Amino acid sequence: MNKLRHLGAALLCLPLAAIAQTSATDPAGSVPAVLYRSVFTDTPKGVEAESLDWRAANAEVGKNLRGHMDILKWEAAQAKAQAAKQPAPAGASANPGAAKP
Repeated sequence: MNKLRHLGAALLCLPLAAIAQTSATDPAGSVPAVLYRSVFTDTPKGVEAESLDWRAANAEVGKNLRGHMDILKWEAAQAKAQAAKQPAPAGASANPGAAKP
């Protein structure tokens, strides 16, 4: 009995399915227009507060003729300079390799 009820419901829906499919397959049928919305609509217009002169930025980068190695050397020099500026902790020896009494 339950199978018969499901079959009857499926047969009642068949004309609706046929109507829904004919509009999509009919070349003369009307199709709703596709709405275009750019993905960039909600993105921020800029993340930098100020703009730099590109020639000055290019000259700054051009100082590193050997590329990444020059940057690594600069970072190492900055770390040494920063360590030299910081005072030694109170109780630290001037000679860190010396044995403690």
